[in-house]
Amino acid sequence: MLPDKLLEMDTDEAISYATILAVAATCDGGFSPEEMSAYESRVASLLYQRDVRKRLSEIVGEQIDIDLHLNALSPNGIKLLLRDTILMAACDGEYTDEEMKLIKRVAQKAGVDDETLNQLYLWVLEGWGWFGRGHQILGMSDD
Repeated sequence: MLPDKLLEMDTDEAISYATILAVAATCDGGFSPEEMSAYESRVASLLYQRDVRKRLSEIVGEQIDIDLHLNALSPNGIKLLLRDTILMAACDGEYTDEEMKLIKRVAQKAGVDDETLNQLYLWVLEGWGWFGRGHQILGMSDD
């Protein structure tokens, strides 16, 4: 994984980030293989903290208080969550209504305007294009 500001999160912030990201990944009914892969990729860097691994395993199946977790995030943490929530929601090829509601809720908490939000959506599209280009270079693309 590339270096990221996620590594600067303390245990409580990492738990809140990972919890809300799991909500984003499953709000359309469950983890698709793409969402599971993306979730594990984003959260893997946080799992070096032993307490994070333990606490995440304890919250599986619990009712999630999103506001509690949003309030636990620093200003940078909430922005990272917004970025990664948009990325997570795009993994299966569509943004559902539930995912869009969550994205808007996180964006509002982050104080991010519509123009910045649109730039994040474009960033995700560019990222998928960049990744797909690697397949094209190797002759693995269906295109």
